[in-house]
Amino acid sequence: MELGTFGNMLLVLASVAAVASVVTYAADKVSPRARQVGHWLTLGIAAFTTIAVAILAVAFLTQDWSLAYVVENHPTLTGPWAWAYRLSGVWAGREGSLLFWEWIISLYAAFLALKLMKRKASDPEGRLGAAGTAVLNFVQLFFLAALFIDQNNPFHAAPAGIVDPATGALLTSAAMNPLLETWAMVLHPPTLFIGYAGLAVPFAFGLAALIIGDTSKLWVTITNRITVFSWLMLGAGIGLGAVWAYYELAFGGYWAWDPVENASLLPWLTGVGLVHSMTVYRRREAYKSWTFMMAAFTFAFVMLGTFITRSGIVQSVHAFNEDPLSFWLFLTMIVGALAAMGIGVAMRNKSLTSERDDFERVMSKEGSYYLNNVIMLFSAIIVAYLTLAPALPTLLPWGGTTIPASFYDSLARPIGIFYILLMTVCPILSWGGGDWPTFWKRAKMPLIIGTVLAAAFIAAFVFGMLPFYAPTEGTMTWLHHFVAIVGLIVAGYAIALPAWLFVEGAKTRASASGESRGKALGWLLTKARTQSGGYLTHFGMGVILVGLIGSTMFVSTYEATLAQEAGSKFSAEGYTYTFVELAESEQNVSPTTGVGDTVYTLVTEVSTDSGVVGTVRPELRYPQQLASQGVATQHVSILHEPFKDVFVSFAGLDYEGNAVLTIKYFPMQSWVWAGFALTLIGSGVAVWPKRRQAA
Repeated sequence: MELGTFGNMLLVLASVAAVASVVTYAADKVSPRARQVGHWLTLGIAAFTTIAVAILAVAFLTQDWSLAYVVENHPTLTGPWAWAYRLSGVWAGREGSLLFWEWIISLYAAFLALKLMKRKASDPEGRLGAAGTAVLNFVQLFFLAALFIDQNNPFHAAPAGIVDPATGALLTSAAMNPLLETWAMVLHPPTLFIGYAGLAVPFAFGLAALIIGDTSKLWVTITNRITVFSWLMLGAGIGLGAVWAYYELAFGGYWAWDPVENASLLPWLTGVGLVHSMTVYRRREAYKSWTFMMAAFTFAFVMLGTFITRSGIVQSVHAFNEDPLSFWLFLTMIVGALAAMGIGVAMRNKSLTSERDDFERVMSKEGSYYLNNVIMLFSAIIVAYLTLAPALPTLLPWGGTTIPASFYDSLARPIGIFYILLMTVCPILSWGGGDWPTFWKRAKMPLIIGTVLAAAFIAAFVFGMLPFYAPTEGTMTWLHHFVAIVGLIVAGYAIALPAWLFVEGAKTRASASGESRGKALGWLLTKARTQSGGYLTHFGMGVILVGLIGSTMFVSTYEATLAQEAGSKFSAEGYTYTFVELAESEQNVSPTTGVGDTVYTLVTEVSTDSGVVGTVRPELRYPQQLASQGVATQHVSILHEPFKDVFVSFAGLDYEGNAVLTIKYFPMQSWVWAGFALTLIGSGVAVWPKRRQAA
């Protein structure tokens, strides 16, 4: 049997199992065995899609040219890590990425089915689990249906005559985009897909809870850790994408407000609101309607992401070719998800209403959670609208207009700073609001420490950021600096409060248990993980805020040329760049064709008044598969310092034979990566499963 035929047969079997599982789960009340059959069918979906993904992976690893998708998306890199890049071909294109996404959803569903198979027929968790898994499998049907659309099917046979029978070499230049042949391609998309797929779970179980009329906190309890884990993985994917852009794409930054970048940000924003709403739902049986609708919006924004990349509705360097069928399929999923949950919430409104939904004071935990939801949902809707603006009718505001990055920045900066302030205050607020003396007692020391940190950050602003400020046309300098200073002050308090809560928590624990403060702190980190993970995440967000202010608001850029002669120099911002050599080499030589990538490396020594600080080696690479087109890719070289990065890219030679460089200074860039790491660690600590106590 041909590989493509076998792969399509597996997709058909998975689709049949998905339909059968939805039917058997629906018959749960009629027959007590139906639920178990549904669980086994759910495991079958996972088995069939797993084999399908494995077939595609083996085809890439063995360079089986019988599949058109493998031909069009195989990497040309050689060396010890070639297998990893070949494996990344599975999710490099539209067809494989959709199959990979469906596979991850099937694994979540299978995990839940295995967990729920142990529940008794009378167990409420078992009934809700059957309904939730049925909805999740219904979602899978949409993905499986999408895979049968010609442009989405990864198992199409390759055309005849594209392989040289004598050498086995391809007779076509089709291959993976050279910009994707990086370590980030191995990690970034799978991490995003794990996050995307997991966020279908709270939607499915929330909708199921409304369908069966169980509006208790049970559905939140079942899905809470999966939701936090998925949100964590989505954040990790976004961060890895930023690292990839910064080091590989040479556009001079790590975020450009590209439509596809925005698509991944949208569910992360509403995911923040969902995670916090689930906390209130679980602990206080409040904000129920909020939680259901945030689950729906998060799932809808996940679908909007693939809608943007596959429909052709907006233009992006990351988007795939236009596909009208995918346009209508994913649009149906978006509208259907919001409509179904909205109708369910309206029908169950009485059981979703709680006295605890109301709050008298904004300065209370209830008030802060409410504002959290409003800000996150409002921000996501605004970003979504602006992203889709080019495709909207001109009668609407900004319709038919491509929104520049500067406009997004002007909105995101004040909203983001206010949100960080809200996030900072929330942990010391009381349910119901409490009184001001109690609040002041909790806030006094963090306020003192935060003021000291804020002063230090303002000093960094004066000496480490202002020198690199490059005003753009139309920018109000005083407002720009005011926003930066306010942000740095907020960052000081955002870092101080969780740091103090760790100290205070360890002190209280040590006093109560007689342990040393170090041991008490260790207990907080390892045993009270939900609390300490939240503190660490908030701490990381404060660090990120400092990095974002420096690395986006105070970047200076220089276009430089260096003559190809020893001692040629260029100076900027106290740094001198001295030409050493322009080296040409051939790398990544194909064992079948004997042809490799032509690489030009500009070796430049970087020095200051204190002496040589390092050497940069930016590259200009002409990939072998694009040699006939004269297309090159740039690989930047970066000098990392504690309070700034020196970023250098090489664009080639001018008409006079001089090397053309782009030099950028990114103040506080390392703080972005450090804060990102702390946020991931904190979220990971919070979601780490607790060991169950023996009965």
